[in-house]
Amino acid sequence: MVTKNKLKAISILTWILSVLSALLYRAGGWGKPFKSWNRDWLVPPLAYGFLFFIHQPNVWYGWLMLIPAILLTGAALTTYWDKLFNDVDNFYMHGFMVGLGAFPFFWAGVHWYMILIRAIILGASMGLINWVVNKYHIKFSDWIEELSRGFLILITVKMLWWFTTL
Repeated sequence: MVTKNKLKAISILTWILSVLSALLYRAGGWGKPFKSWNRDWLVPPLAYGFLFFIHQPNVWYGWLMLIPAILLTGAALTTYWDKLFNDVDNFYMHGFMVGLGAFPFFWAGVHWYMILIRAIILGASMGLINWVVNKYHIKFSDWIEELSRGFLILITVKMLWWFTTL
């Protein structure tokens, strides 16, 4: 049974880790002294580690699904799909593929439609953030975009827990 105190602690932890995810994502795009692997390979374990912290899988192989999910999400974070879209970064596709990186959790009890809904939300959000900051020439757009993307990755991971048999 989940108590009010536990829900409050999970909510606070969600916000703290979402900010940390945002900072790691930004660090990956910042350049020296940071590297892109700060984003690509630290954000996925943080997000999925948090998911399994708040709700452990009830099957032994659920834990094994962490490995391919981290690898797929990390791989999706390494590209903005510019080679596929005439050398133009496509943040809609970037967010969608980051969301689909959670697909291995299907075998751990997460409903496929929650993975797809999260992928669509991430794709639409990341693409729209990019569109807005470029359309309105917002200052510090790289900071706004990258912090927002990193924040969204972790804050939406709780969606995978909804309606799940994990």
